[in-house]
Amino acid sequence: MTEEEKVELEKAKKFLRVDGNLEDDLILDFIASAKEYIASATGLTFPNKSARAAMCVNAFVAHWYENREIAGTTSNLDGVLTTMINQLKYTLPEAAPNVE
Repeated sequence: MTEEEKVELEKAKKFLRVDGNLEDDLILDFIASAKEYIASATGLTFPNKSARAAMCVNAFVAHWYENREIAGTTSNLDGVLTTMINQLKYTLPEAAPNVE
């Protein structure tokens, strides 16, 4: 595990209010998946300095951590995450589409 991953894991665990290391691998997978999802949806790259991107990662991680059923669940968070993704996509200079 890299130093950056350790820091991200500790921040995510604090956000989730998780003690211990029993689910560290799962949380790291959620972090990686959230970053991939956000990057794919917005064009944003990681690491970056956007507090909104970091909050979006945390929101996805928390949502997936708390809703691990096989059947999909929906909640008010779905709308919030959609709004956050759209803001990242359309307001951060780094996420602007490449124009050639």
